[in-house]
Amino acid sequence: MNDQFNKALPVLKEIEKHGYKAFFVGGCVRDYLLERKISDIDIAVSAMPEEIKMIFEKTVDIGIDHGTVLVLHEAGQFEVTTFRTESGYSDSRRPDHVDFVRSVDEDLKRRDFTINAMALSSSFQLIDLFGGREDLKSRQIKTVGSPDERFDEDALRMMRAVRFVSQLDFFIEENTFEAMRQHAGKLKNVAVERKAAEIDKLLNGISMVKGLEYALDSGLTSFMPPLISADGISQLNELEWQILYGAERLTLMLILGRFHHPKEVLSAWRMSNKVIQKQQLLVKLVNQKDQRPFNKSDLYEYGYDVIESADRIWSVLNKKEVRASEIKVLYDSMSIKTKSDLVFKGTHLIHWTGQKGGPWVKECTALIEQLILDGQLQNNMSDIKSWVETKWHQK
Repeated sequence: MNDQFNKALPVLKEIEKHGYKAFFVGGCVRDYLLERKISDIDIAVSAMPEEIKMIFEKTVDIGIDHGTVLVLHEAGQFEVTTFRTESGYSDSRRPDHVDFVRSVDEDLKRRDFTINAMALSSSFQLIDLFGGREDLKSRQIKTVGSPDERFDEDALRMMRAVRFVSQLDFFIEENTFEAMRQHAGKLKNVAVERKAAEIDKLLNGISMVKGLEYALDSGLTSFMPPLISADGISQLNELEWQILYGAERLTLMLILGRFHHPKEVLSAWRMSNKVIQKQQLLVKLVNQKDQRPFNKSDLYEYGYDVIESADRIWSVLNKKEVRASEIKVLYDSMSIKTKSDLVFKGTHLIHWTGQKGGPWVKECTALIEQLILDGQLQNNMSDIKSWVETKWHQK
């Protein structure tokens, strides 16, 4: 039995002890059957939210309008959601009406894909009304019931389909894919932030290119900010992109797409300033590697992880062997790796020179850093003091 299920089992049994039905549902059941790592446990129950709050001493209302209560249990924190039905999706995103029900069958009918519409009891009996287990075996993504209805309810489900292709290396069932092509335009009603979250997960998948191809062929990319193109996908098929991590794969896409202003592209995706700044830096460093190898100054300024990432992206782009050990040897040979390794502070420079503080302190510090990195000066107080009192004063 999976450890995650083991931790949550007491919560299910406590709910059952009070006369209600309780099941593991959704992605955790899918991943359990696929023997994949389970990240989140979802519990669905016949009890109303108020009834759950009466059963457990500590709870938090995190989505009570939709029936979700966070149970704070000694074994961990678990989201518990009342069985529900949904109706009326006027914005192709959220249900206009949510009704709580006592039947797990009704709850499973509202879910997106058959592989996500299974429930597992506390005794590990599977409820599979729509052939989800068979679809797992045949590795196909298929909607629960009519794909037209499912995508009309929430257009983001089409992006979830291509994301699952990437994560699971599945294919999309023919009728489901045809419906995606027919309903692709509804994606314009979906917030960019929700699309970006799906793209992020897609880029981390084991079959990223396959997922991107489905996104392109279905027409979904016409209703997203620019990033995915036929030319970019064609180039990816020639590269060993699998060794890159999610953020690095995004950098690769930006470079292959010849986006000269990454900030504009990423801003259109509403990505955070932190993500944008990191991507701009990685693009810059990959381009810099075309001119010269990375050196100690690069490692000192940007850090080991960033330089290692840029080097790995460059190697993939240029079809070269990744030489991470060379970067590591260079990094380990550095006597200072960050500013915190310096034995002196700006106040020392002011004291040694008798000068008032000013821009010169930053300039002098940078020069000392470079001399230390080049092996021309030792990182000890006496040597640095001597250099400042002689060489710096001579400037």
